[in-house]
Amino acid sequence: MTPVLLVELNRGQLHDVEAPAEFATGEPFSVELRNHGEAVHVHVRADDALSPVVRIDADGNLFVERETTRSVPVGVSDVDEPVTGTLEIATGYGAETQTVEVTVEPDDDSGPVDVDETLSSPASEEGTDRTPLSQRLAGALPGRRALPVLLLGLVAVGVAAAVANAVDSPLVLLGAGVVVGAVLVAVVALFQ
Repeated sequence: MTPVLLVELNRGQLHDVEAPAEFATGEPFSVELRNHGEAVHVHVRADDALSPVVRIDADGNLFVERETTRSVPVGVSDVDEPVTGTLEIATGYGAETQTVEVTVEPDDDSGPVDVDETLSSPASEEGTDRTPLSQRLAGALPGRRALPVLLLGLVAVGVAAAVANAVDSPLVLLGAGVVVGAVLVAVVALFQ
């Protein structure tokens, strides 16, 4: 997001200019001229110290309509060390002026990046499994030979449950439990 230097115009009376005392940036920014009253002509200019590193992308004499906001883009050059100067905002053909101390700072992203020797070697493949998911699932599921055993186990559990439900006897219930236990042991043995 582009940094914004907000300038309030005509808030108290005609040709009033309110702006922060200082502003710092390392990237292009915009001067937002927010007019609270009558239409006004505004002049934005950089002093001699600041003009080599900033470029005001607008005509020197700006017209700001009544109760509107006008954005003035300001380009910023790359600098090696901070550059400080003033940005002057004038209304009423110079009758009212406000200066803002602007500091253009070096861009943090343009510095060198330290590279460690560990970046030159390939990443360790230890602990990473590159086997496709379909092969991993096929390895986890029982083979075709185990499928009849699984089906027989499911049928045995179903028959045991049906008999235990139909015959209301503790001995039949115990027998059904033994069948279910045996099927579970067989299933566990299949997957190992």
